[in-house]
Amino acid sequence: MPVTIQIATHKARPWSGMKATSATELLRSSCRDECEKSAGIIQSSFSPELLRDQHIDPSENGLVHSCWRAYSNHHHLALRPEDLWFAVLSQTGFYINAHAEELRHLFVAHEGQKELEVVEVGNLHSVDFGALAERMTREIQKNVLDPELRTWVMPDFTTTRDSDRVVASVLMMGALQEYFSYKMTLCCGIPSVTLLGEREDWVKIQGRISMLEKLGSEAVGFATLLRPVLRYFIETFDHPDSPAVKDFWSRIVHWQGGGSGPSYLSGWITAFCAWDAKGQPLFPLEEISLRQSQSQDQDDQVCELDGVYYNRVDTSDIPNGYAGVPVLIDDNGVEIKSRMVAGSVGILATSSGRPLDRPAWNSTVDEETGLDSLQPVSGWWMFKVTDDAEGETPFDTA
Repeated sequence: MPVTIQIATHKARPWSGMKATSATELLRSSCRDECEKSAGIIQSSFSPELLRDQHIDPSENGLVHSCWRAYSNHHHLALRPEDLWFAVLSQTGFYINAHAEELRHLFVAHEGQKELEVVEVGNLHSVDFGALAERMTREIQKNVLDPELRTWVMPDFTTTRDSDRVVASVLMMGALQEYFSYKMTLCCGIPSVTLLGEREDWVKIQGRISMLEKLGSEAVGFATLLRPVLRYFIETFDHPDSPAVKDFWSRIVHWQGGGSGPSYLSGWITAFCAWDAKGQPLFPLEEISLRQSQSQDQDDQVCELDGVYYNRVDTSDIPNGYAGVPVLIDDNGVEIKSRMVAGSVGILATSSGRPLDRPAWNSTVDEETGLDSLQPVSGWWMFKVTDDAEGETPFDTA
């Protein structure tokens, strides 16, 4: 429990410092050099409600100035563990940046700056940038030599709030900025995902993956790509609100437009784009298992799950989701050459019954519903082949 000690016998004096009324005002008065770079605040922990309810006086160094003014002007003083720890982190960050090259061998194995990226579904006004900063520290942890660095940095005290974890995250990012650059990518995404059936259905698929490994080294690579995906599908049943699960689904697809050149699809969905219709690999499947144990950069890979990297695929190379097979029908002595075609061949659009999102310029009533949900459709056909196609279709009539 907290402890209070009496230092002097005199009473405390009233505080006469100014009160910040907005996040912009607080930034301007506390961090003048940073405010000069600001074209407008995007997000802050200092909400209008917080600044309305609390008397916060701007200060370039909250810890030092609080102690100084409390001592000099006869005010009570209260300190949280985070106050001391953030002072340690900010000071250490200054030192690391000033001696980045001589300390590089203690932190990273690469030269220069390595770009780290976190991806989130949403836009500038809807995402939680504090949460993205915390996720960025996990990306940092994957790329530093000390496996306990993030744990050492992050506060886990009885007084720690969500905003404190964000503060520590940004301080960690700042301390290592000579080694890393940081990118937060906001993208379109899926509002919700529904996995139909029962959990056991998806477990059954997971159990069938090992059969693929009997088919050769390329199939081993295919199985390696599938395992993390299936694991997260099952995790979706077990922990639907887990940040890791939501992060998994936010990384299902990333599209890179190529202007006048090719465009690419990346994300874990490319696990299902391993071969083209002729059975030719769309990326080096035999190297997948090897890459699983490597930490080196892969220029054509932008998604990683459980140490497995997923390649990007040219959108013009996305393979068919169906297959065709010749079938010879003997209809009471009359032979008919036919084909059966089956697979994933459509997209079912339905309504969730929830209000649609409308752009600001659209005057449509906000509560309007409509087709807003997509689901793959599977089916099959059987057809008689044309005379022209008969020569292209192998039939054994012997």
